[in-house]
Amino acid sequence: MNLTSVTKKTKAEQAHDIIELAIVNCELAPGAVYSEADLAEILDMGRTPVREALVKLSSENLVRLTRAGVVIPEINPLTMLKLLELREPIERLCIQKACEYQTPSDRTRFEQILAQLKPLPDDDRRGFMELLREVHLATADASKNEFLHFTLKSTQGLSRRFWFHFAEDTDQAFCREIYSDLLAALIQGQSDKAIEKSQALMVYLRDFSRQR
Repeated sequence: MNLTSVTKKTKAEQAHDIIELAIVNCELAPGAVYSEADLAEILDMGRTPVREALVKLSSENLVRLTRAGVVIPEINPLTMLKLLELREPIERLCIQKACEYQTPSDRTRFEQILAQLKPLPDDDRRGFMELLREVHLATADASKNEFLHFTLKSTQGLSRRFWFHFAEDTDQAFCREIYSDLLAALIQGQSDKAIEKSQALMVYLRDFSRQR
């Protein structure tokens, strides 16, 4: 597990990002139960920032907080299909608003992500997960709507984990091209084209989920 700290973030934000990454990359095993103390020891942090991080992760559906402890959700194709039902209209609206309200700094951010995404090897699953997270955050930030930001983020972590667990290189090659085209459309402010690419991605992800 990568414990590299991000100095500009609070301890709770650092704990959140480290635990999120460990869940998405299946380093914290699906179905496993951890105590708050276990996670504090793994992260070498105090229990207070870990507790704050877990509350946020719970709101993002990445953990369940129970009397038995912190439960890492199982990987379930039905859950993925339910997430896609919510994700599709939210992502479409987010893209529309991002094209409408994006600033020059937002476009620069999209350009930087695209420059990293295009040459990414198809077998680099971890790198792809990190860039997908950046795509989703950048699009949500560009929408200038904090409610869209929260709702979109609540669907993303488990979706990325499902992909990390099941995707093969051919799946990643296909989706890398879709995301590259989507980013290019966002940079140009072409809402209809970006939504078209997003819808094509949703179709692919539904088929991908049903086959697992």
